Amino acid sequence: MNKKILTLLTCTALFSMPLQSKAQNLETDLHPVFQIVLENNPDIKTNLASIMSAEGQALQAGLRPNPQAIMEFENFGGDDDFSGVDGAELTLGVEQEIEIAGKRTYRKDVANYALAAAKQEAVSQILATLASTHQSYAGYVIAQERLRLAERRLALADKTHEAVKKRVSTAAASDIQHTKVDIEQKAAAIEKAQAIEELASAKAQLERILASGVDQINEGSGFLQTAFDVPEKEQLIKALENLPQAEMMKLKELQAQSNIELAKAYGVPNPTIGLGIRRFNETDSNAFMATLSIPIPISDRNQGNIAQARAERIVAESENRSTLLSLQEASEKVYQQLLAASQEVKSYKNDIIPSAQKAYEQASEGYNSGRFSFLELLDAQRTLYEMQEAQLDSLLKLHQAKAQADFLMNAHAHLIQQTISLKTGDQK
Repeated sequence: MNKKILTLLTCTALFSMPLQSKAQNLETDLHPVFQIVLENNPDIKTNLASIMSAEGQALQAGLRPNPQAIMEFENFGGDDDFSGVDGAELTLGVEQEIEIAGKRTYRKDVANYALAAAKQEAVSQILATLASTHQSYAGYVIAQERLRLAERRLALADKTHEAVKKRVSTAAASDIQHTKVDIEQKAAAIEKAQAIEELASAKAQLERILASGVDQINEGSGFLQTAFDVPEKEQLIKALENLPQAEMMKLKELQAQSNIELAKAYGVPNPTIGLGIRRFNETDSNAFMATLSIPIPISDRNQGNIAQARAERIVAESENRSTLLSLQEASEKVYQQLLAASQEVKSYKNDIIPSAQKAYEQASEGYNSGRFSFLELLDAQRTLYEMQEAQLDSLLKLHQAKAQADFLMNAHAHLIQQTISLKTGDQK
């Protein structure tokens, strides 16, 4: 086999399966995947159930105390005039505890803040799940591309090995060339085995999040080449103000303040009033009766719960501030990661891969003309493969950073709110 045929085999194997893609909207690519996750993922079902639990607590908080039915039967079965039931007295009535000092109002405020916080927490958790979905889907698609790349490399190594073997047998190539391609063939086989293992792991991770098989999602060949803009740093920072985590912490702080007012209100005892009718058997007559009872707050004025509520407000304020600082730190970090990954991807696409491909083509031409050795051609081939592998690494980093940026910008809020409204409404 001559040099031109060997070079043709190399070029065909290396470039016959480029990354396929047609740029489209990233949301369009991810929407079907997100829909499956929102429908099936058990963590999201847990998040939605937490909202319904808080709704139940809010309903309970607005209910008034139930009245108590009272029946008293006195002065019977004793001595002398009370030996029978002739002197007995029968009382039938009802008692009602009256909540004062705004207890019911404050209790409802606390529960409503808790409900609002639960909704924001659920949105935050679902956002995190969607971010993980984006990252896992990207990892799965890239693992598929790694396997395709490894298969192309192995196919190339097999063909090159066979070609060099024939050339060595005819003394047209040296033994060292055979040794080199033999090493390349074995390394390519190892790369393919690793790619298969990586794809299996990525598939299992994605199926765990989907809670279903990957056969339900479309082929993601165009996903990696979908273009998207890097948000401005100011956009990321501004988005933090309305982020579910930030809203949740604000609501918890308001809830803590209402808890103080509620604890103070419980320090004021509730009166209990009663109204009934009493039957006097001895005189065969009836009479109405009324009662009023009020606990005397001598020692228990709910001081302990008031102190606890005040401490919890300090905790809520501190956690609110801490959360905001953490989000600001995460925003800065994600922005830098997204910017660096975006520049890296562009560099591979516009400069590195074209340069590596050009170097390989030049090495092929030089090998054909006798200016370069086979080992130099092999080195150029290996460099191109390594750059293609590194390009996939940069794409994975870009999508990981993009998923985090979407999380911090509450990018899928509309889709999540639709899911919450639909799912919680179905359960009522």
